[in-house]
Amino acid sequence: MNKEQLFEFHIRNNWFKISRYYNQVAAQYDMTFSWGFILLNISKEGTPSTALGPKMGMEPTSLSRTIKNMEESGLIYRASDSIDKRKSLVFLTKEGVVKRKEARDVVLNFNEKVYENLPKTKIKAFFEVMEKLDQLLIDLLEDNRVVDKNGEKQTKLTTTKTI
Repeated sequence: MNKEQLFEFHIRNNWFKISRYYNQVAAQYDMTFSWGFILLNISKEGTPSTALGPKMGMEPTSLSRTIKNMEESGLIYRASDSIDKRKSLVFLTKEGVVKRKEARDVVLNFNEKVYENLPKTKIKAFFEVMEKLDQLLIDLLEDNRVVDKNGEKQTKLTTTKTI
């Protein structure tokens, strides 16, 4: 099997291009792709900083550094939760709201171009495949966990074959 026949080759290759595209456009707004994505994932009521990592697929140290840079740039601020003071919530500043709208417009514009350039049947099939792939990955991740003697889930150690 060559690399062009592998799902992850196409997913990663296209995700890299999408990321490059968004970074090029974001630079015109003095932002990065990561900043725009974070801005789009912060709710009006505030979002726990710990909830952003899983949404972003970012490691905690990288996310922490990005949030700090965004805070220094005046796009966001952090405040303690009014109920649970241990929880830190991230909020948009007025400038953050402006940048969020710009990020939203860029994302909608990109998606509009994709919809204009692909037949509806192909788009429907794409989303169906991605939903099935998502469920398969959930199942595979769950299957790859074992229960230790204390009843805790642990990741199996497996060997992989290089392709």
